[in-house]
Amino acid sequence: MSNVAGLKTEKQSRTGRSDENVGRARLGQGLPPVFVEIDRSSDHPLVDQICSQIEEAADRGALAAGTKLPSVRKLAKQLGVSAFTAASAYELLTTRHVVAARRGAGYFVLQRGSVVPPPARTPKATTVSDSWLSSDVFTHGRRFASPGCGWLPASWYSQKTVVGDALRRVARSKTDHLVNYGQPAGFDRLRQHIARELSERSLTVSPNQIVLTHGVTHAIDLVVRTCLRPGDAVLVENPGYANFNSLASRHGCKLLPVNRGAGGLDLDAAAELAETYRPKAMFVTTVLQNPLGTTLRPTDAFRLLSLAEQFDFLVIEDDIARRFGTDYDPWLAAMDGLSRVISVNGYSKTIAPSLRSGYLACNDALAQEILQTKMLTGLTTSEITERIVLEVLSDPNHRRSVDQISTRLTQAREAYRPVLEDAGLTLLTEPDGGMFLTAGWQVTPTETCNARRIAEDALKEDTVLAPGDFFCVSPPETIWFRFNVAHQDTEQLQNFLRDVPKRYGFAG
Repeated sequence: MSNVAGLKTEKQSRTGRSDENVGRARLGQGLPPVFVEIDRSSDHPLVDQICSQIEEAADRGALAAGTKLPSVRKLAKQLGVSAFTAASAYELLTTRHVVAARRGAGYFVLQRGSVVPPPARTPKATTVSDSWLSSDVFTHGRRFASPGCGWLPASWYSQKTVVGDALRRVARSKTDHLVNYGQPAGFDRLRQHIARELSERSLTVSPNQIVLTHGVTHAIDLVVRTCLRPGDAVLVENPGYANFNSLASRHGCKLLPVNRGAGGLDLDAAAELAETYRPKAMFVTTVLQNPLGTTLRPTDAFRLLSLAEQFDFLVIEDDIARRFGTDYDPWLAAMDGLSRVISVNGYSKTIAPSLRSGYLACNDALAQEILQTKMLTGLTTSEITERIVLEVLSDPNHRRSVDQISTRLTQAREAYRPVLEDAGLTLLTEPDGGMFLTAGWQVTPTETCNARRIAEDALKEDTVLAPGDFFCVSPPETIWFRFNVAHQDTEQLQNFLRDVPKRYGFAG
């Protein structure tokens, strides 16, 4: 017999086990009769055994709507359990809207139409829409080969036991934080930890300059809401981080593309744009940029800060990939002392994306303004999550886990590059590290032959791609994609990519 006994007809129940560990009760008077059976030797709680079987019978129609169930006392007696156990099972079934309690009459199975059915499987994606990278890929990317996604495979997080241990320690601590609002700026001990860590890495900052968020995207949203107004001009990398471009555009900002490529950031063009449009901010990823994987040269970093001072604009620095870079990479926040730089960071790559936690660091006055925006738009962040993050960061195994991820990324890039080149693609730039490679064909996009059309064909073959135009403000001149090296479904991907030139009629 399985751990949780299945519902049985009368004939089946006569041939099943019958000993002191087994209890059985008939449900209703219909034919064929339906029985619920419990096993007291099972690891599964008795209440769960009872509930799962009654709910399954109702779902498949074995218990018709309106069927009266045994009373609490009768069910308890037949199963050989306490009245408390039987009552608890009925109470749970009532909260799940499987049965209804009628005062003085008992418990009855609800109409199937009154029970919200389980969500149907999301239909398979067939189009690469404008919301593909910001939303749809999270729905469909887990089913298929996913070189176009932006996250690491779950198997890469070797510290799952570290996270589990941290969760248990937080659950065992005093319970007020399990039910109360968090602190407006975020859990103070985590902000102190972050401040000490940043200071050790040459950025002197106080906890009051740090606001905890639900991750980097939330931090960016708070900065956009606080610092920018509809109609404001914003300098952005081209190609650059798709989420920022979408957020700023939705906010009504005018995006000014500054090309970034193998030669670095085109700061001559940035200076001309700044002179003409007087932007309020620039968004930049200094280390291991998404999608190119390149790191800003120190000379470019100094000149960018000089332009920011000359034309009086803020610099929003996405710092999420710094942990996978080197100690010698330029750091705008440290170079500027958070005078006009806002640094955003998070833990989705180094701890786990399920723990939605991140932070922003900026000058004191701006931190207070952003804090007000945070409270007005979403109140506090989860202190439970922030306590778990602090426990993980304080665990010596965490640093070793991040080092392992960094090593695996290096190995994966080295293995991925020949796969793309063998399929006839050319790298846009030589990456300095990180999760991504960008590669494509030196072919001008047309209405019938472009990255989105190719990505939609890939979907038909259960492969998720990230077209280059999602990262660009101005249309790309060639057909290219961003590839996540951590998702090495290489044979399937290589076979598809090899076929693209022939399918679309151009030379690979």
